[in-house]
Amino acid sequence: MAIDGKKKIIISVIAAVLAVLIIIVLALFIPRAGKKRIDVWSADSQFSIENVQSLEAGSEQFKILMFTDLQLWADVSDNNETYDLMDELVEKADPDMIILPGDNVSGLTTDILLKGLIKHMDSYKIPWACTFGNHDAEGNATLAWQSDRYEESEYCMFERGPSNLYGMGNYAINITRDGKIDKTLFFFDNGRYYDYGNGGDEIYMGYEQIAWYEWTVNGIAQANDGKKVPSLVFSHFAQPEMREAIEKLCVYDEEKGVYTVPEEYGSGYCKYLPEAAPVNSGFVDIAKANGTTHFFCGHDHENNASVIYEGITYTYGLKTGPSPKYWNDADYYGGTVITLDQNGKVFIENIII
Repeated sequence: MAIDGKKKIIISVIAAVLAVLIIIVLALFIPRAGKKRIDVWSADSQFSIENVQSLEAGSEQFKILMFTDLQLWADVSDNNETYDLMDELVEKADPDMIILPGDNVSGLTTDILLKGLIKHMDSYKIPWACTFGNHDAEGNATLAWQSDRYEESEYCMFERGPSNLYGMGNYAINITRDGKIDKTLFFFDNGRYYDYGNGGDEIYMGYEQIAWYEWTVNGIAQANDGKKVPSLVFSHFAQPEMREAIEKLCVYDEEKGVYTVPEEYGSGYCKYLPEAAPVNSGFVDIAKANGTTHFFCGHDHENNASVIYEGITYTYGLKTGPSPKYWNDADYYGGTVITLDQNGKVFIENIII
């Protein structure tokens, strides 16, 4: 009887352990799928300015603080350091808006990490917007699930965008002054890799995304007395033209292995050439013709250059936080402040913490 009792206890313990393991496996590996939505866009679709979100800047400067590549992950210590850094940046910059251009979370438990990030961002009680990077999709929460969480946030202005464009998070936000549109902020999801036949490289901006951009620009212009509105573009990967700009304009120090931006063209440096798509889909040329003046990106943690090339300013956001320390070699951590002044000018400044 005593032996049978011990066997029962052992079996019960084993069963309990197996149950816990199954729960852990389900929690870690079964993806959070999110809601399926079909919202097909067409170039023949009727544009409505009411469908574009807006923020009123009034007659004051409008400051945007950019947190780049937070990449929150399994190390709680790294995450807490990143949150402390974010808090300090918000206090120093006192922004009117915060933008995250991708790689917001990484690793396996993206569902838990994302909920924590949204809670922290909402605690600032400041409008914020984001898009996706290459690491956001690698965990146990699909981009659809993450999109649902962003859209449920009290202060996040993220939108999934049309379902027949590449990725999720293709949308626009207008900055107004006394009700008149002053600037448009465009957000694009270009944050995964594409196999061009030689392995995975950064994906190009999709042709359907470009067509949607032109449609939106023209629709906003119609609501602005026929005048096209200057715009800024935020995405995770650099554009091919940014790589071209660094190659042509920067001074390369062979000893240090660094591309430095000459003062007459901007500021900062690149430890390596921008990792941009090897295929150029023509987005920058079309954007330039339609009033876009600035492109902002992240992805390349060690690069912090801002360079003016053929009338366009290309800027890396400053890496925000140490995550993940094991393969992050940024010299500085901090944030990037983008100031839109009352005269239509754009000023860019890095805050190093």
